[in-house]
Amino acid sequence: MKKWLRHNAPVLLLCLLTLVFAKLQYNKLGGSPGDACMSICSDGRGYYAWLPAVFIYQDVNFNFFEQVEVKDPICGGVVAGCLQDYRTCTNGMMCNKYYPGTSVMMLPFFATAHLATKWFTHSPANGYTSLYFLLIAFSGVCYYLLGMWLFLKILQQTGLSVVQQSLTILLITFGTNIMYYAVDKPSYSHIYSFTQIAAFIYCGLLLRQRYTASRLVFLSFLTGLIFITRPVNVSILLLLPFLFYDAPGFRLRSLYQKPARLLCLLPVIVMPVMLFALYKAATGQYFIYSYASETFDFLHPHFFQFLLSYDNGVLPYTPLLLMPFLLTPLWLRQGRSVIFYGAALTLLVAIYIHSSWWCWWYGYAFGARTMLDFAPLFGLVVGISIKNAARRQSAIFLVVYFGCCALTMLLYHQKNHGYLNTFPTTDYWKAVLYPFS
Repeated sequence: MKKWLRHNAPVLLLCLLTLVFAKLQYNKLGGSPGDACMSICSDGRGYYAWLPAVFIYQDVNFNFFEQVEVKDPICGGVVAGCLQDYRTCTNGMMCNKYYPGTSVMMLPFFATAHLATKWFTHSPANGYTSLYFLLIAFSGVCYYLLGMWLFLKILQQTGLSVVQQSLTILLITFGTNIMYYAVDKPSYSHIYSFTQIAAFIYCGLLLRQRYTASRLVFLSFLTGLIFITRPVNVSILLLLPFLFYDAPGFRLRSLYQKPARLLCLLPVIVMPVMLFALYKAATGQYFIYSYASETFDFLHPHFFQFLLSYDNGVLPYTPLLLMPFLLTPLWLRQGRSVIFYGAALTLLVAIYIHSSWWCWWYGYAFGARTMLDFAPLFGLVVGISIKNAARRQSAIFLVVYFGCCALTMLLYHQKNHGYLNTFPTTDYWKAVLYPFS
């Protein structure tokens, strides 16, 4: 029994953390009837809206926005529902500004809510009554569990011990903004992108070990799903050459030796074709840029502001993500660094892209929210740093890492108690020092 518990400690820890998240979600939803409405809020309204548009109203021009969303007695209106007009106009036709990949991930929960509303309640099955919002809130916790389970499988593939796996799970749970986007903002895309990228890395590691057609098909399909969720996240493809470098089970040249294997790459187009079909139905054009005047400025990235600013910068809110890179000389070993270099390059490119967005602080967020998408890759580097460091250095690393977690959790608490909700952020240090004042 002790051996079984020792061997499965990371899984048991993950289940316990999921219960903690579920309890936090229960507490959040247990207030006034309008509290449930906050689970589909702001940007999340746009990500979610594809589901009622396609499956209830068959209206990808979203004409139901004024008639249903705005007027719903429970979750309608600007205050109660945290309402945001997510529509954009192209060719004189309305279309959703946001990409539909997040709604694909939400679909099982939406379907459950829709059927339960029709069969067991007297509420209208219009996509905007309480049960829909409750199930989407639940989806954030479920995708935390799935994403972290996939992340655990990544850690196992890279040879971390059971103790190191458990420590890394704790660090990524409390040292990032994953709690905020799984519990407080479960309709935003980030917890779903976290799960997608964890699945992508894990599938890549499996393919590195041994080629199978099913693994290549799934990796291809995941790439398409990542694209229609957040197109910029396809930068994760930069990691593949490093994963397959000198791989015993899979080499790119094997695709040339057996060209039929290239057919396994076709699933990558399934999800983009779905996106372009939706655009065609809405606007008459297959290819549109739905964000209109909101663009990237790649010649003038706000690189250091994105990393260091009190306005949702990476270091002030989630310093754990950068810490293993700052400590690299103390743990990086020659001959075992290929994956680290791949992770470093991929994350550097991701930071460059995301810092080039016109709104580089990404609104009233908690930390650099787009970096949560890549937390499995950051977490892999955190885990490898613990594994490779000498025993004394490893102990020091853990003190530093958990200190970073303490800061993030303090700021999360303060965010939910009225601090850090203005732009520009002027009360960062007041939020940090309040417990000591």
